[in-house]
Amino acid sequence: MIRKRLTRELSEAMKAKDQTRLCTIRLINAAIKDRDIAARTEDNTEGVGEAEIREILAKMIKQR
Repeated sequence: MIRKRLTRELSEAMKAKDQTRLCTIRLINAAIKDRDIAARTEDNTEGVGEAEIREILAKMIKQR
């Protein structure tokens, strides 16, 4: 659900030419993809779940 929303928001940001929102969503997607890659090395073929994506987002919010 979060992944689908991010994909939709990414395309909307591209259409609106909103560079700030576009860069932010790309940064979030990159962090999620990094965690997916790390999870795959641990024999998890599906990547991270919704709960872990929320943890990633919370961590990113604290960093900023």
